[in-house]
Amino acid sequence: MRTAVTVFSREGCHLCERVIETLNSLRSRYDLEVRVVDIDDDPGLHDKYWLNVPVVQLNGKDVFDARDMGGEASHAVILERLLGSHGSAPVSA
Repeated sequence: MRTAVTVFSREGCHLCERVIETLNSLRSRYDLEVRVVDIDDDPGLHDKYWLNVPVVQLNGKDVFDARDMGGEASHAVILERLLGSHGSAPVSA
């Protein structure tokens, strides 16, 4: 079953680009449906997320944002752990 992943982003956000690249690299392994939403296109989303982009939702729930980046573990490791903890298993080749 596909896992819906939404990344709330904005143009020129380098952290957003890194997260999107990471999720796209994991897309086939975890059968992800990655959708990118530019918060600047929606005033409500802008007000909600502008301080924390990139924000990642898994199946409609916020699970990761900019505050999770730059720590001990890389964002790629954190995202892969989140996918596993939300029921996304690697797809067998």
